[in-house]
Amino acid sequence: MRLPRLTRKGRRRQALAHAKKHSTPHDRFYSESRKAGRIRYYLDGPEDADVTVVFIHGFTLAASAWHLQVAHVAHEARCLLMDLRGHGNTGEYSVEDCTLEGAADDVARVLEAAKPKGPLVIVGHSLGGMVAINFLRRYPEFRARTAGLVLVATAVDSFASQGVPQVLALPVAEKIRNAAEASPAETATLREAIAALVAPTLAVTVFQTPMPPSVIDFHAQLINETPLSTYVGFLDSLQEHEEAEGATLLSGIEGVVIVGEKDSVTPLSQAQRIVSLWPNAGLQVAPHAGHMIILEQPAIVNKAIDQMIEHAHSVGKTHTA
Repeated sequence: MRLPRLTRKGRRRQALAHAKKHSTPHDRFYSESRKAGRIRYYLDGPEDADVTVVFIHGFTLAASAWHLQVAHVAHEARCLLMDLRGHGNTGEYSVEDCTLEGAADDVARVLEAAKPKGPLVIVGHSLGGMVAINFLRRYPEFRARTAGLVLVATAVDSFASQGVPQVLALPVAEKIRNAAEASPAETATLREAIAALVAPTLAVTVFQTPMPPSVIDFHAQLINETPLSTYVGFLDSLQEHEEAEGATLLSGIEGVVIVGEKDSVTPLSQAQRIVSLWPNAGLQVAPHAGHMIILEQPAIVNKAIDQMIEHAHSVGKTHTA
């Protein structure tokens, strides 16, 4: 059955309509939900698995964005996910605290609380990819336990000149900043107006192939639930942050870098730059895909995770937290 081809305006309207009707029950996707301080994290898969896969989500998403990957690997690996600060069930953080480095600290805090056994495979998408690199650079004790790394639609250079910052380089960007500093009553009013543009725009610009309405719906819900302070803080951080130094420290880790052929947020040139800094990584281009490869072409991501799990088993690392 062929999906109807909506216009960009029609897809935006549809996404917003769905996002207003529903909220995302993040807890429903995984078998266990816990907290490490303020950070909500989730566990799935066998407790006695030899390998733990750590999933780090992207900007304006949540741990639930990985549900297709977890469904694929949870029969053979322990899965550990988290809602980074300012996202999902972790809830709102101040603009000043919504930084890439802070998110990397969240990953460390969750790992320290969950105490996963055996080698780690880390999977990061978009913002989560940069967070993964920053985390591995700043926490060498976890870098030593990491057997595999999958980076999906991410970058090591500043986002200042492309993708999401361009979308928000509009009058709405100033409204977002004002709303983040407004009173609760003013924020509620401004939030509704901003959602009318931001949520549906981001929800549809990251897909490059026709998608079922349920997928657009799900993605729009996640974006629509993102606090305004998260937009401001992380966009500022992404526009300034570079992680090339961190990529050079990945030489002891096997990995895969995946990029959508039509990704306008983190384009092929960024994936190629990562691979140039990280010789142990293979590059895979997802044909016709955009930025949301984990939902748009999940099989490609799932296969890469399978490869890293297999490698982790072959390496035979047995470190414990």
